[in-house]
Amino acid sequence: MSKRSQVTQESGDETFQPAKKVRRSSADVPTDVRSSTPSSSELRSPFLVDAPSQVVTVISWNVETSAPFLDLHPRKLVSYGVTSSKQQKPNVLRQLITRHNFPDFVCLQEVRGRHGDSQWIAALAAAANGSEGPKYTAYTSLNRATRGQRHFGVVTYAKNPSQIAVAREVEWDVEGRVMILEMHSGWALVNVYALNGSEYAWVDQRTPQKATSKTRNQRKREFNKLLLEEVKKMRARGLRVILIGDFNISLTKRDCIPRLRTEYPHALARKEFNEQFIPQAAVVDIFRERHGDKNEFSWFAKGKPRGTDCARVDYALVDRRLIGNVVESAYLEDPQERAHSDHAPVLLRLRDMDRIKQE
Repeated sequence: MSKRSQVTQESGDETFQPAKKVRRSSADVPTDVRSSTPSSSELRSPFLVDAPSQVVTVISWNVETSAPFLDLHPRKLVSYGVTSSKQQKPNVLRQLITRHNFPDFVCLQEVRGRHGDSQWIAALAAAANGSEGPKYTAYTSLNRATRGQRHFGVVTYAKNPSQIAVAREVEWDVEGRVMILEMHSGWALVNVYALNGSEYAWVDQRTPQKATSKTRNQRKREFNKLLLEEVKKMRARGLRVILIGDFNISLTKRDCIPRLRTEYPHALARKEFNEQFIPQAAVVDIFRERHGDKNEFSWFAKGKPRGTDCARVDYALVDRRLIGNVVESAYLEDPQERAHSDHAPVLLRLRDMDRIKQE
């Protein structure tokens, strides 16, 4: 049985029963958020076109932390473990959303919240919305620890929640790394923040005070296997699956500068992902499928010249049956797009996603 996601709704979608609802009206949107809509002179998306209504746009972004665009008092940020009380203004998330013409879905990783952080969750839900434009519903999967440092966490914003049949977390993830939206039309969007492997011990967030026998490298491989089984189950139910987010694996040598980590256990995790996960999930790395050997990256080491230390660890893995639906896959590498984060947003656009069941 799957866990229901925490959700903030702008409208009365009764398709599923979320664990918790926080209702907000446009009048509840903080002033700072309302005033953050960029002017026409600001950076515009090079991929912004007058798309037909059936084109679905998805943006995925590892934000590193959501604190800079949350409307919370500096003291509250400090109480949540944010070391700097200085907020970045204006709201860079809202700017990203507006600049790219209000995408249908916005998937964020590393939002760094817990299930019990009620004010943080409310601020996170409000961050995507302004005084103008469509209102987004936020579906969160957050760390279930009750103490210790705040890490991990994903949120998926949906512009039109009525198209969602089920929003759910998965029972085997207690860190807040997976958020699944299953659509009435027959496809599923999976927001993923996979583990970054190391030889440090993996901490089970249900019992953080107890040491485990697993390293983070071991849990990383286990996580990928569990995610693969989740995809297989959705495919068996007839869903066409799109996974998007930060997978913390560079797939090939051309996805890293200056070099690919080829030592054990990184090489083993990559081998299993390339030779087991991708073929058994029946998905493709859609950026490579469309752009071949083109060099674009999603992670950039801070403090180093651009292009000297970078990797492509964020991407979209698209069901093979949906390759023909893909309009574009790109990385928004411009520093203004990345804002405070060391990751660049990923852009994915697909057509005719409302017609899948009729095919």
